[in-house]
Amino acid sequence: MFRKIKKALPAIVSAVLCVAMALGITASAASEWSDTKALTSAKYNSNYIKWVEKYSAKDTKNTVTFGKSRLKKFYEKQLTAMDAENPQFAMNVITKDEIVSVAYKSRKMKIVVYVEGEGMAIYTTPKEMTILSVADKQKISTPITDDIGYDDLVDEMLESYANFDNDSYFAEDLGISENAKGKIFKFKSGENTYYYEEFSTDNYSKIGFLFDSKGNPLAMTDGDVTACFQIKYTVKDSEFTVPSGYKAVKY
Repeated sequence: MFRKIKKALPAIVSAVLCVAMALGITASAASEWSDTKALTSAKYNSNYIKWVEKYSAKDTKNTVTFGKSRLKKFYEKQLTAMDAENPQFAMNVITKDEIVSVAYKSRKMKIVVYVEGEGMAIYTTPKEMTILSVADKQKISTPITDDIGYDDLVDEMLESYANFDNDSYFAEDLGISENAKGKIFKFKSGENTYYYEEFSTDNYSKIGFLFDSKGNPLAMTDGDVTACFQIKYTVKDSEFTVPSGYKAVKY
């Protein structure tokens, strides 16, 4: 997952910023993390971050093989969803300093980023693109034309993020064999049960995921970055509705 996200994000974020600059929108340093987060379905929980960091640093005798892990089941579920004839997904990666949120369905796309104190969002359909400056509360809309390269952007994102198969993904992209052993922790907080699984890989120092009792991913780390994480494969049409409260400015 980290490799796919890291491959896709430069193209996604670069496209947002380049198009925004071309259309004359700039975000000021006064942009607020919370205002940008409100444009997404992202959920930030500092406890998830603390638990990942805590259990990643701990040793344990309890292990799980990759073939029987929640981590593999999560990847396989993602593979099935992405292999659908008309895939749809909403993915959020969020820390206290950065947000990247991508939603896609039926050639419609929403990308929201908060990086270096600046928040920006882009809503696109095959016919129109709307870009929001979160700090300025301004928006600009323009028809989709060939020179914007919308189809190329969508295809590049899907190719980078969604197009893979598990014949090579687990062994080559992740660098985890079927029989590899990773550490596992099971713990409770209040009435809820959580699991943390972590594997060493050939391509990363580690891959660690925090799961709830149903196997849903809540947070992850690759040894360099720890973030809350959510992904779903059914997306409401309202996800692509441009929010109110933004002043339209002319291009």
